[in-house]
Amino acid sequence: MRTFVRLKGDRIEEVRAEVVREQPLTVYIDGERFLTLLCSPMNLEALVVGYLWMEKVIGSLDEIRSLDVSVVDGRADVALAQPVTLPTERILTSGCGGGITFRIDHRLFPRLESSLRVTPAVLAARMKDLANAAVHYRVSRGIHGAALSDGDTLLVVAEDVGRHNAVDKVKGEALLRGIPTVDRILLSTGRISSEMLLKATRMGVPVVASRTSPTEMAVALAEQLGVTVCGYVRPDGLNLYTGTAIDVGAPAEAAS
Repeated sequence: MRTFVRLKGDRIEEVRAEVVREQPLTVYIDGERFLTLLCSPMNLEALVVGYLWMEKVIGSLDEIRSLDVSVVDGRADVALAQPVTLPTERILTSGCGGGITFRIDHRLFPRLESSLRVTPAVLAARMKDLANAAVHYRVSRGIHGAALSDGDTLLVVAEDVGRHNAVDKVKGEALLRGIPTVDRILLSTGRISSEMLLKATRMGVPVVASRTSPTEMAVALAEQLGVTVCGYVRPDGLNLYTGTAIDVGAPAEAAS
């Protein structure tokens, strides 16, 4: 909790309320410093697991022998079942706080083939569910939410100060809970950037939907990789940027 001054019109008042929390988390793999993430200090085990899987450091949860996260120290110690050669070429992404990725090359990702179809009404309803489930956003604002959905419900929900971190947390939580991500829907409250599109592709997700917009690079990658991208999802409509998974004949206003 922080105390600050709120100005509204000619009114001045002192307010005590939550402010978005952010802290560094340094990840060590088998005792070697790997990288430092700027993140919201919650669901950090899921963040570490999801990030390592996204960056192809691990291919499955059983490749992690142990994981110890200390929020106080801002440190995560990972012991792997087998030694790996850690990637070294780092790319600063457009993610909030300056995300880091090692695997940005889209040629490493196969084109998705999926028969998944979804209506605008379903996307609008699940986006509303995400807004309702984003408890930290309601308390402090300034934080992003992401969710994995099967169309009928939200399977995993995550929040973080970084959009990309929220997606990593979704995948990490799905791994920890044994929830498949292939042929699911990825929902985000934030902008869909190229690295987020690649994360969705890595997860096998054929539909990515946001309350805001994608970048041009994300749309171009989605066209190459067979991903349907929707932006500005609202109860009365959406923008379909690329893909064939949306049933455009179904009215969006049917969402509840």
